[in-house]
Amino acid sequence: MNHQRIQLAFIALLILFFVLAAGHGLGGNSSYWSDELWSVSASRADWGVLLRDWLIPDTHPPLYQILLKLWIGLSGSGEMTTRSLSLLMAGLALVATALFTTGRGAGSRLVSVAFLGTSPAFLFYAQESRSYATSLALSAVMLGAALELRQRRLTGSSNSALARWSDPALRALFSGACLLLSLTHYFSLLFVLVVVGLGCAEGLIPRRRREVLPLLLALLAWPVAHLLTSSFSNKLQRLDWIQVTPISGTFTEFTNGTLPLLAPGRAGQELLLLIALGVVVALVFVVSVVRRHRPSVAPAAPSPALGEARFLLLSIGVFLGLMLPIDLIKPLSQARYYIVLLPAVAYLFGNGWELSRRLGHGQRLALASLLAVWLLLQWQLGQRELAHKRVPLQNYKLMAAFVERSGICDGGCRSHGWRLDALSPLYFRPGQLRPMPDGWRDSGEPLERPFLGFQLALDDLPVLRAANPNLACWEAPGAWRSSPFILLPRTSPVQPARHGLRPCP
Repeated sequence: MNHQRIQLAFIALLILFFVLAAGHGLGGNSSYWSDELWSVSASRADWGVLLRDWLIPDTHPPLYQILLKLWIGLSGSGEMTTRSLSLLMAGLALVATALFTTGRGAGSRLVSVAFLGTSPAFLFYAQESRSYATSLALSAVMLGAALELRQRRLTGSSNSALARWSDPALRALFSGACLLLSLTHYFSLLFVLVVVGLGCAEGLIPRRRREVLPLLLALLAWPVAHLLTSSFSNKLQRLDWIQVTPISGTFTEFTNGTLPLLAPGRAGQELLLLIALGVVVALVFVVSVVRRHRPSVAPAAPSPALGEARFLLLSIGVFLGLMLPIDLIKPLSQARYYIVLLPAVAYLFGNGWELSRRLGHGQRLALASLLAVWLLLQWQLGQRELAHKRVPLQNYKLMAAFVERSGICDGGCRSHGWRLDALSPLYFRPGQLRPMPDGWRDSGEPLERPFLGFQLALDDLPVLRAANPNLACWEAPGAWRSSPFILLPRTSPVQPARHGLRPCP
C-alpha cells in the first residue's frame, strides 16, 4: 500500500510539473494571433450573435466556443484568462492518461504520462485560446475508456482506479467523450468515427453492434445541421490556404504533430543522436539473442498490452489511411490537427514499455536508455518552441498600443485583412478602423488616410505600396511574417520606431 501511495504521489507531482512547465510565461500576456482573436471575439458575443454570425458560418463545430464563452462569463476575457482554459484542458489530459493507465504497470503509466507531458504539441497548445487542448483531453478520455472496456471483456479484470465504474457507466463515458470530441473539430470527428468503427468491428466496446447506431446518429447530427444551415462552398473556400504534398505531406504533418523528433527538417542533431542510439540498442538486442542459450519453454500467455497496442496502431493506421486520399482530393492535414492522435501515441508508448517486461535485463536497460533520451530530446524541443511562442506570433497588441498612443487613427484608419468585429473593441476602439471600399484593388486610387493591414492583407502590400509611394510601411514585430502593418505618410510626426514598430521588409 505504501508503495502504491508513493507511485501515486510521484505521478501527481509529475503531472503538476508538466502543467507548470506548460503554463510558464502564460502571465506574459503576449498578443493573440488571428485565430485566437477569432475565438475570443466569437465567445465574447451574445449567444444569438455567436450562433448566427460566428458558429454557423465557421468551418468548425461549436464545443470550444461554447466552453470558452462560459469560461469568459466566469473569469473574464483577458489573454491570460482565456488561455488558462486550454491549460486546464491540457492538465485534464494528463490526469486522464494517468487514470486510465493505472493497473497496467507503474512503468506503463509513467511512460504514457511522460510522453504526453514532454510533447511539444502539449506544451505549445496548452497556451493557446483554441480548441486543440480540448481535443487532447477528450481524446485521452475516449481512448482510455475504450481500452478499459476492451480489457474487461477480454480478461475480466479492471483498472483498480475504475473498479467502481460499472460497464454501462464506462460505455456512457466513452460515448459522451466521443460526442464531445466530435464537436471540437471535424478532423477529430473523423478520428472518433475510426475508433467507434474499430470498436464495433471487434465487438468489445459496445456489447451489441446495434448499440452504435444512436451514437452514430448523434455524431452526425451537428455536421448535417451545420451543412444545411450554411453554405458548403464557403466552408471549403476557407480551407484553400492548406497545401499538403500528396502522401509524403500527410505523413510529415502527422509526425510534426505527434512524433516531431522524426519529422523531416524539424529535429536536427536530436534526430542524429536518436539514430545513433537506436543503432546501439539494436546491436544490444542482436548480441543478447546470439548469446541466449535457454531451453525451449512454453510460450507465455498473450499480454493485454499487446491487444491494446494492436488496437491503437490500427486506429492510427486506419486514420492515416483515410487522410491519404482525403489530402489528395481536398487537403486537410495540419500538424496541429493531429494533436487528437497524441493520446493514442502516448498510450502506445506505455504499452510498448509494458511489453518490454518479457525482454532480458540488458535489452530492457538499453530500451530504457533510448526511451529516456527520446523524452529528454522531445522536452528540449518543446521548451525551445515554447520559448519561441512567447514572442507574439502576430503582434496586434503592439500595433494597437501605437495607434492609441499616437492618435493616428482617431479620425479613422482604413483597414483590411481581418474581421473588424474581431479587432474592435478587443484591441482597437470603435471608429478607429474602417473597412476599405468595394473594388479598391481595381481602382488603384491612392489612400487618403493611414492604412492598417492585417494577416490577409499581406498579399496586397505590394499593390498598396506601388499606388502610394508617399507612404512608409511599418510593422509590429512578431514571430510570423504576417504581423500587422501600417502605411503612414513619410512626413508623419508620430515616429513609429519609438513605439516599437520597425520598417516593413
